[in-house]
Amino acid sequence: MSGGGPVAPGWYDVHRRTQRWWDGRQWTENVIHHGRPITATALRTETTRMQWMWVGVGVVAWAAFLVFSFAFGASAAFALALLPVAGTAAIVAAAITGSRLIAAVPPTPGGPVASR
Repeated sequence: MSGGGPVAPGWYDVHRRTQRWWDGRQWTENVIHHGRPITATALRTETTRMQWMWVGVGVVAWAAFLVFSFAFGASAAFALALLPVAGTAAIVAAAITGSRLIAAVPPTPGGPVASR
């Protein structure tokens, strides 16, 4: 639903605990994320780095599972069955949370919806 007029300048929520400054015509690079000021570009870079770190944790968990299961046999594989679950959870969590935050702080223009 689009509003009738221009939207006033101010801080607008773009994601959980993340706000971005709207200057009345376009989004600026000013962002407040978890109470600390940061630029939108730096936030995207930081989020992407964190996302890849969690993917790495997931891959390491899977690799450890495979190494231990081949080295110590089926009993070790059964005992270490939690590693693939943890690895998959880390990869999925990174994909979901990272992509949602990156999408919430877009580099493209557009603005908050004016409410009637």
